[in-house]
Amino acid sequence: MKILLKASLLGATILASGPVYAQDTAEGASDDNVIIVTARKKEENLQNIPVAVSVFGEQLIDDANIAGLEELSDFTPGFQLQSAFGRDADRPVIRGASNILISEGKVGFFIDGVPFIGASTALDLENYQRVEVIKGPQSAVFGRGTLSGAVNYVSKRPNDEWGVDFEVTAATHEDYEVFGRVSGPIADGLSGFISGKYASFGGDYTNAVTGNDLGQETLTISAGLTYEADGFEANVIYLRTEDDDDHYPIGLQDATFNNVFTAGSRGYFQGEVELREPIGLNTDELIEPGLNRKANRFIATATAELGDSGFTATALFGYTDITERTGTDQTFNDQTALFITSPFVCANFIPDCLFGASPFNTDSEVEREAISAELRFASPQDKRIRAEIGGFFFDDTSNGTTYGRKQTEFGFDNVAETDVTTNLALFGLVEFDVTDQLTIGGELRVARDEIGTRPGASYRLGDLFPGATNPDRIIAGDGAVRNAVFNSVLPRITVDYQIDDQTLVYAKYSEGNSPGGFNSLDAPSTTFDEERLKNYEVGLKSSPVDGLIFNAAGFYIDYSDQVLTSTFTTGAGGVNSFSDNVGDTEIWGLELDAVWQVNDWLTFSGTYAYIDAEIVNGSSADQALLLGGSTGTGTAPDPNNPGGTIVTTGGCANPATTLDAGQTLGDGSLTTGPTPCAPFADLAGQTPPLVSKHQATFSTALDIPLGDSEWRFFARGDLIYRSSFFAQIHNLAETGDSTKANFAAGFRNDNLTVRFWVKNAFQDDTPRGILRYVDFAAPQINGQRPRAFAITPPERRQFGLTVSGSF
Repeated sequence: MKILLKASLLGATILASGPVYAQDTAEGASDDNVIIVTARKKEENLQNIPVAVSVFGEQLIDDANIAGLEELSDFTPGFQLQSAFGRDADRPVIRGASNILISEGKVGFFIDGVPFIGASTALDLENYQRVEVIKGPQSAVFGRGTLSGAVNYVSKRPNDEWGVDFEVTAATHEDYEVFGRVSGPIADGLSGFISGKYASFGGDYTNAVTGNDLGQETLTISAGLTYEADGFEANVIYLRTEDDDDHYPIGLQDATFNNVFTAGSRGYFQGEVELREPIGLNTDELIEPGLNRKANRFIATATAELGDSGFTATALFGYTDITERTGTDQTFNDQTALFITSPFVCANFIPDCLFGASPFNTDSEVEREAISAELRFASPQDKRIRAEIGGFFFDDTSNGTTYGRKQTEFGFDNVAETDVTTNLALFGLVEFDVTDQLTIGGELRVARDEIGTRPGASYRLGDLFPGATNPDRIIAGDGAVRNAVFNSVLPRITVDYQIDDQTLVYAKYSEGNSPGGFNSLDAPSTTFDEERLKNYEVGLKSSPVDGLIFNAAGFYIDYSDQVLTSTFTTGAGGVNSFSDNVGDTEIWGLELDAVWQVNDWLTFSGTYAYIDAEIVNGSSADQALLLGGSTGTGTAPDPNNPGGTIVTTGGCANPATTLDAGQTLGDGSLTTGPTPCAPFADLAGQTPPLVSKHQATFSTALDIPLGDSEWRFFARGDLIYRSSFFAQIHNLAETGDSTKANFAAGFRNDNLTVRFWVKNAFQDDTPRGILRYVDFAAPQINGQRPRAFAITPPERRQFGLTVSGSF
């Protein structure tokens, strides 16, 4: 691919150094095994803070062979992440607060406390000393976009002495990586580093249409400086990433497999979906299939002691510039989806129609720029009463460009709209040590979100289409300027009690929000409201015996106006999605995390999460159409009662396919008309999509010295379980349970590690992702396109060898 040349130009830096290996940091711990975290934006002992946080230090990431955030989520109780659409459009879920479309408002991602903008799976792990997954609303501390939790990457600082870290990996499926880092002192108080990584993955699935594998390629360059003086520290980091990926592997379970609601509705599938290979994607009809992304990020942090007062000031700044091109076959199969089948109709009735040109082969480009800044002041932390106050600013602008504009059977493409988000916030906290053991804390953030969207830029037809009959014609952006403001006041109250040196218990109440936004102007609802979440939590941090750490958290979540997706029929006869506040959800949950170091060479660890999420109030037009679309007498499976049935006699006969802003169906309101539709639209009792009820891991690690030599033998086995989750609110199509096994073994000394490993050793074939979709190639049923399901296949078994070192 194209960036291979750039990788070779980086060789002078890489070959002298190679990839990073974390040589002596175990799970974010210092030498005395105290795990330090910054989950509350200050350094604290993990076992002494009233926060549910999972910490992954360099050594743990290395030993468990964790390659990215999706694999890291496997080991985090209460955290799921589906990379269903390649390295873009991630769908993170913490504690059951799920989403379907891209959502940056539910789980926030940060580097050193600075907001990370873009797809979270685009981040490599080599330049970070630890990753902290912080569960529950973090709005009071981290701010915007942390409705259910936050993930904070903590950067490695330069070495005290000049040194080189390296790592090289070769694995099956033509997977190759090389990473290098050089760091050390530059002048008195000033140190720095430079690092680079090249990674190429040939792919474990092949596109049957072209015969090409569906792979990925990445080039990353990073550099940073640290300056330290008496009472002052500043850090600046520059990060450049270039991703050049083929179309992500995905396949369609088409309408022929639908087994319920086919008589009077559009049809649906009940049961565990299954990917039907081979995968076929019309990438030859795209300008640049897949993902091409270039991102520049600048992060700066500074902390200063204010004289001898004990007060400190901290400043954070972030800048992001991303250009992203995507080419996607949105049929998700090798069929060409066309709505206009007559050349006569195309020529005489559809303006600018280009017969045979499918609108589902889409190319687009987005340019995104974001700036964030934070300033806060903290009182002395060794006093019984501690306080902090600060302010935050954030501005994010995304612009569509003229790249990829086409003429299809529906005419010339418009340019995507421009979206602007501005956030201003003030925040503060107070902690009071009532006694040596009892502490009460309160935090508050007052924020204002201004969200706006305006039509995409206009363009002259002849500039993009030289052969156009009327080259001076202007294709203007459609729509209108829209703006909305969302104000929020978000508290967190915590009471913790240190029973003894080994045991902390706590209780907490916190709130989070995700601001509303806009849908397309032709959607049934052009806006969606803010989501609100109230979290009630109790927790335990304990070390009951030497070598054993056991942590637990139990919680209840009151989740209001949850945003998911619904579908509507466009004026052109197609199907589109829009964000919709489907209702209110209650979530009960339990998270367990344990590590037992039996002796110097044997360690057991495990995690478990139980998430019971249920919609308690809400309605959906899709649900009404599916369950109540029958025009005759019949029965269908009852999603709320496995094995039971519901009567569909004349229910909601032939309603329109959309729910308008007034929450009505085409035959009248939900509660009136020929047949009331409300019973069919009701979502009470349903489980939100993408939420597994059970997650568990069990790990065994060996680290055995080899006689009197400097070498040690190590081995690790991980068993990872995730129960099934549903594709959508209907609770019919699901993934099935997943059980994966990973193994690694090798040899290490103080400077060098050689690791042999295998992932998904027993070839678990459970889909990574599932998306309720439409079969555009199938004939209409009862006036509607039948349902189908886009399925992201699992990563196949992979064998690999990794060599890493530090000198």
